[in-house]
Formats: sequence, C-alpha cells, structure tokens
Amino acid sequence: MKALKWNEELNDRIQYLENIRDSLDGCIGCGCLSMKRCPIYNDQDHLSEEGAGPVLLERKVQLN
Repeated sequence: MKALKWNEELNDRIQYLENIRDSLDGCIGCGCLSMKRCPIYNDQDHLSEEGAGPVLLERKVQLN
C-alpha cells in the first residue's frame, strides 16, 4: 500500500509541476510588461501574510 500512496503523490506532484510550467510559458521572454496579469508578481510583498513564495502562481496552479 505504501507504494500505491507514493505513486499517487508522485503523480500529483508531476501534475502540479506541469501546471506551473504551463502557467509560466508566457513569462519566458516577457520582460514583465504585463504586471497586472503576471502570475508571480507580488508588488511590495503585499501577499506575505499568506505565506512565502509565489502566492498568485500557487492560486492559479491549484485552480487548474
């Protein structure tokens, strides 16, 4: 059973990483000309109370 659980967690992680990759496709070569739509932009760290890291990207990835 441990192997099945590990396999499920691995598949979930792969899906999560694929969602991040797909969300960041537009960032490659962007030059940050679209800050209002950027999935990783956090002006003045105003989202810090929600935790560390790319909070907006996390939200977007979890919705996919």
